[in-house]
Amino acid sequence: STQLRKVIKTYPDPDTGGSVPVLDVDDLTIDQGAHIAIEGPSGSGKTTLLHILSGLILPDSGSVKILDTEIQQLGEAHRDRFRGRHIGYIFQSFNLLEGFTALENVMLGMMFGTGKTDRSRAARLLDTVGLANRLGYRPSQLSTGQQQRVCIARALANNPEIILADEPTGNLDPAASADVLNLLDEVTTGKTLVLVSHEHDVLMRYSSRISSLTFKTAEA
Repeated sequence: STQLRKVIKTYPDPDTGGSVPVLDVDDLTIDQGAHIAIEGPSGSGKTTLLHILSGLILPDSGSVKILDTEIQQLGEAHRDRFRGRHIGYIFQSFNLLEGFTALENVMLGMMFGTGKTDRSRAARLLDTVGLANRLGYRPSQLSTGQQQRVCIARALANNPEIILADEPTGNLDPAASADVLNLLDEVTTGKTLVLVSHEHDVLMRYSSRISSLTFKTAEA
């Protein structure tokens, strides 16, 4: 399971010299294999929460336990390896490298987890997300929906147990959005999916069919 206990994160306030509370989570447990949506408006700390769950940033205090590992106690290099192996991250802004093809972007995702690449597996993942005929395309040659599919394939590169998705439909039109959500559910069967969104349609999909979590951040 994934557990946050008494997690607090603040950022410096350049105007006052003090600190601004961004995240205050008293107790959050996500069962392994659960699919949940976390709702909140822009600026409410949803991305900060995902960054903490993935070990990209550390909380000021509290415990972040992922798959029985307290990741806030790991050094940065160890934390990077843990994330590469166990956590797939789907970024809102895609974060694809323009100089590389779709296939190469997925293979780069493998490098961060195991240090090794598997070209045939990368091709199979892109086939799974419907891009078998786009392996050699660079991001600028792909639609936004196709770029998001590359991101999903990259997140699955090392067969992680946990997938974190930050506003995965935020840049998509309604048709592409529905396609991506259907695809996400399909490829994360048996995995933990934590999706953050402020879009009503996305949240309703998870609250009615799986489970929904409303999460409260500290007042800024």
